[in-house]
Amino acid sequence: MKVNFLKSLIILGIFVAPGVSFGQSTASKNEAKSKSVSDKKMSFEQYCEQNALNVISIVSEKKAGLKIAGTLNYIDESKNPGLKAYGVKPAENETLYYKLNGSDKVLAVQSLYILKLNYSNATK
Repeated sequence: MKVNFLKSLIILGIFVAPGVSFGQSTASKNEAKSKSVSDKKMSFEQYCEQNALNVISIVSEKKAGLKIAGTLNYIDESKNPGLKAYGVKPAENETLYYKLNGSDKVLAVQSLYILKLNYSNATK
């Protein structure tokens, strides 16, 4: 009886411990991001410039299901290009997707709605 109980505790620990540590590390990252935004008193425009874009790799089957808004030239991600570098603006209520020339990636531009929500959460 005690052996089964100990085995159950060990198995439970194996499955629960990684989830707990992941949740704590994610919370720490979110807190750090929130602090960096509020400590710097970043304007909404600056926040958008830094956080509106995501360059993502999508398999061709999934890419066919995306509504592509246009095509842009690829800018090396190590240069941290923003909205101005790509010359795009977020739409009010929809994420826009752009095919990137010279790459198998897609540029996702978050909607203003999502950006406003994230900004308000980061500055609380």
